[in-house]
Amino acid sequence: MWFSEINVLLSLVIFLNYSTICVVSLIFTFSLKIYLKIDDRLNFDIFSSPTVNPLDRNIDWFNNWLIANNKIVGPVLIYLSIISLKSWFHILNTF
Repeated sequence: MWFSEINVLLSLVIFLNYSTICVVSLIFTFSLKIYLKIDDRLNFDIFSSPTVNPLDRNIDWFNNWLIANNKIVGPVLIYLSIISLKSWFHILNTF
């Protein structure tokens, strides 16, 4: 009995996580200005500097490439989030 409640809770967490990713990917695809405003307000930097040691290579090119190709990258992210969501639900249904 308790396992079904945990299953429902995990399903809710997984759904909220991947639906949020899907919504952000939709914003990234169709409204880059709004996405950049959200990104600026969050002020979340994965890396504190534009280079990563020990490679000492500039990593900003990847972010710039993603933003320049948002019409291609966004639908790919949407597709991958839906596939991941379906996969997680399938895994939870096997238990």
